[in-house]
Amino acid sequence: MIEQYSVVEKFEITGRGAVVVIDEVTDRRPGKAYRVEIRGASGECIVTEALKEWLLRRGPEPIEKEAYMLKGIHKSDLPEKAVLVFIQGTGI
Repeated sequence: MIEQYSVVEKFEITGRGAVVVIDEVTDRRPGKAYRVEIRGASGECIVTEALKEWLLRRGPEPIEKEAYMLKGIHKSDLPEKAVLVFIQGTGI
């Protein structure tokens, strides 16, 4: 089964790289690297590592979105209408 999620937001953290946000909550652990593909609508594909980041954690209500920092990628590298695809068996 392929796990893929539409990217709903993307931004860049100065000195760290691009971050993508998905509208899902998964069981993945923050700080652990996962192999992913970033696929664009016109067929482009970037393979990299993604680290789950904590979104703003204030208050007891859960945030129902997740963010992933993409190693070696800049926001300008990301295609429009991107999809984040986790490559099976990919805890690094």
